[in-house]
Amino acid sequence: MSIDGRPDRRRARLVCLLLATALPLAAGPARGEPAPIPSPKYSLFDDSIEAAESGGEPYVAAPLVDDSVEASEQNAAPPPKEKGWNDYDGEYVTAHLGLAVMFEGAAFKQSEGAKAQIGELVPAYKWRDARITLSGTFPKLKNVIWKAGFMYDGPSDDWFVRESGLIVTVPKLSGHLFIGRTKEGFSLAKQMIGYAVWGLERQPMNDATIPVMADGIRWMGYAPRRHLVWNLGLFNEKFSQSRHFPYYDRQAVARIAWLPWFSEEKGSLLHVGVSLRYAEPQDGKLQARARPEVFPAPFFVDTGVFASDHTRMIAPEVYYERGSWIVGSEYFFEQASAPEKGDPLFHGGEVFVSWLATGETRKYSTKGGIFGFVQPRTSVFNAGRGAIEPILKLTYIDLTDGPIQGGKMWRISPMLAWHLSAAWRWSFAYGYGELDRFGRRGATQFLQSRIQVQF
Repeated sequence: MSIDGRPDRRRARLVCLLLATALPLAAGPARGEPAPIPSPKYSLFDDSIEAAESGGEPYVAAPLVDDSVEASEQNAAPPPKEKGWNDYDGEYVTAHLGLAVMFEGAAFKQSEGAKAQIGELVPAYKWRDARITLSGTFPKLKNVIWKAGFMYDGPSDDWFVRESGLIVTVPKLSGHLFIGRTKEGFSLAKQMIGYAVWGLERQPMNDATIPVMADGIRWMGYAPRRHLVWNLGLFNEKFSQSRHFPYYDRQAVARIAWLPWFSEEKGSLLHVGVSLRYAEPQDGKLQARARPEVFPAPFFVDTGVFASDHTRMIAPEVYYERGSWIVGSEYFFEQASAPEKGDPLFHGGEVFVSWLATGETRKYSTKGGIFGFVQPRTSVFNAGRGAIEPILKLTYIDLTDGPIQGGKMWRISPMLAWHLSAAWRWSFAYGYGELDRFGRRGATQFLQSRIQVQF
């Protein structure tokens, strides 16, 4: 079928249906597993980086679940337990310095329709970002952790303040509070660190609707007897203007997840959650746009700027982990209050499967309800092979409704991540995507590679 002909609405509906039905399908393998979730005690496991980088030493699997505050609030890879050159231990304050960089290259092959939509693309490479992070404690205040983060942004050639503030553990609230600049807590994938996500980029609908950072207060809790993990956040950027697209003045976010099945022995976990969000766009103007999961590429879908006084969002999510396998899906719905544009509804999501072929597992943090970094059994730098992770991912985004013609796009991507060590990762991706916009359909093939390191 010609990719430049009349839009095939049945195909678009089929992609949407596949993504939506992935939620109950992904939960299927968990049937029959034990329901009780034991209180996590991990003295039998070693989850240090030293164990993952031991080279010839026996590998001891990290625990499936981690309920520490540090596990949920990392900007980079977990710091080593032994003091290093980048650690300071003082009487009143401690500090750990972290550094991280990403570099990516991409090539494209377009149909004539794709060239007419967005112009002809040429191979490109770009620094994705560079980050400096600081974190530590106040020895005389046992329940307080401090954080500061700064990021160089390649496209804008500018520095941004990233996650910075205080984390206060409050046992009576079954969790802790983050006060300052942090993530909203909407979506498991968004809350994960960008250096740890599956593949190279988050799904387009995620980037089009949720800013990476927001200024306010967030409560993250865990009730083991109820098998519940939650995030509640209130944010006000009316005056701080954090400069993290998309731009909002005020946000209220709630996310709750249920862990109905968990088995440390089998290494299996089922996470079923939903996120809710109310937000007021900055200066009453809203724009949703996204790249095609390729950082050096231009924006493929874009609503343009239009008047809207608030938005409402809901996003179901499900993740099932069994040993070295993870199957996951999220789907976003955003309703914009914009009477002049007919109150448009935008939606999109993803479904993926990840397999750590070398036998590792991803640890799940109950403080935030997220998955963490891959720690290889052996390091390439110690004559090992690292961790090999094949990934298959399908994404869809629809920013077209009524007079808003932002475009519709789906992409399927087989990918491979080579975790050379706990600090180094080299990723490769091939993608095929179709964009329906400007009254025509165009196809683009993507070839990508990214190297990242974090200490």
